[in-house]
Amino acid sequence: MSEFQELIKNIDKCRDYVRDFFVYGFKSRSDFPGKSARTYDDERRRIVSWLPEYVREDFTENERSKNISLQIDQKKLDTNPLFSVWQTKSFTDRDLMLHFFLLKLLEDKDAAYSAAELTELIMDEYGCEADLQSVRRKCNEYAEEGLLTVRREGKSVLYSRGIRFDELPCTEELTDMIRCFQLDQPLGIVGHSILSERDEANGIFRIKHGFPSFTLEDEILLCLLEAMRENRAVEVLIQSNRNRREVLKSGCPLKIFVSTRSGRRYVCMYSGKRNSFPCFRLDQIKEVKCTDPVPEKERKTLLARLEERSVYVWGVSGITENSGMQKLVLTIHADEDSEAYIVQRLIREGEGGTVERTAADTFRYEKTVTDVMEMFPWIRSFIGRIEGLKIYGTDGSGKMKEDAELESRFYRDLQKMYRMYEI
Repeated sequence: MSEFQELIKNIDKCRDYVRDFFVYGFKSRSDFPGKSARTYDDERRRIVSWLPEYVREDFTENERSKNISLQIDQKKLDTNPLFSVWQTKSFTDRDLMLHFFLLKLLEDKDAAYSAAELTELIMDEYGCEADLQSVRRKCNEYAEEGLLTVRREGKSVLYSRGIRFDELPCTEELTDMIRCFQLDQPLGIVGHSILSERDEANGIFRIKHGFPSFTLEDEILLCLLEAMRENRAVEVLIQSNRNRREVLKSGCPLKIFVSTRSGRRYVCMYSGKRNSFPCFRLDQIKEVKCTDPVPEKERKTLLARLEERSVYVWGVSGITENSGMQKLVLTIHADEDSEAYIVQRLIREGEGGTVERTAADTFRYEKTVTDVMEMFPWIRSFIGRIEGLKIYGTDGSGKMKEDAELESRFYRDLQKMYRMYEI
């Protein structure tokens, strides 16, 4: 039987467990039927080891199973505790040895050696035999991660150390910026790693409304950003959270959207097959693979088309260029003396929709969008004040006509809610 190892080689599996425990919480072994009991126990022990201060364990009523959840209060954090998931990786004794030997030999910023020279120096300086291929592979790995730089002199490939953070100008000012950046921005693990290396802490900044769990998709985000920078199309492997079915999608990534309400992140891509701009959740993307290059002129044209249509998009359901438009007319009752904040909400949250006073204490909000159904959750936040709701859609001739089916669907949803809560 293999022994439990706290370190990991592949983050995908433990990332799913951390997300389940954090987002949904109160998960027991029986809630993971597709995994073996040993796999669940190993992942649970890893999470408890990484996040001992935030793990909560509760027994069920019959005390036959233990439920696990993560209790994290973002506004009290000086850093994201989930960064520890990224800082755990398997290594061998030789990996550890080469790590310290190579960085010590290349400590001087003017030092530059080939893989063969480094192999000989390890033998001469430390009396340890090292394989040339292992040294070259480790140097190339560190070069990809930015720890080492590579340059060619004739036929030789020379390795030297990269620029250290403390060698940059305005180090103190940069440190304060990094303290804020690492707490709430995408790829904040970079700032956290710099602070950890310098033995610095964040005693200044706190984030009231943060979303720490979304750092688990930073690797996917980085791959998409690299594809966008290099003007390349991608293939993304998407796994549904409901049925766990995997689907392969392809397209040109154009923009990353971030929800201000939930913190969830999406990538908007162009799909030539359907001539559309679908959006996909980053937490459902399992793998990103760069494919064919996209001409920069074509990419700029796609971005312009996306910008032109995005003014009519409420959420992230995606944009189809030949899709029709829908118009919402919402009439709200609000006391002008004591409930002016309701009108301000319509203006502030209405994303460019028009607000007009039609009578005393009565206001009409209008907006044209590609999909009114995306607005339903927001409209429901005005329940008790809605005096009228009209939805219009374009017909085959392009003219607007009332969509009675969508209107009745909104009210049917309300009736279901009333029944659920026995109102």
